[in-house]
Amino acid sequence: MGSTGAPAKTISQKPNIQSTAEEVEEEWEEEYEESGLMPFAIIALILSLAVLAIQLVVFKIAGGA
Repeated sequence: MGSTGAPAKTISQKPNIQSTAEEVEEEWEEEYEESGLMPFAIIALILSLAVLAIQLVVFKIAGGA
């Protein structure tokens, strides 16, 4: 059987995984750090204003001063 590919010396070396993990983490932070917070904040604001409006209408109908 013929030998093809890299020599055994380079195959047995440990790959540098840490730098790859750091790069992936940095990319994730840049893309997703605040991207999900703004839509959630807008939805929460709209729902809170709707609840406030419902409470004001109910209070007026109930005859509150």
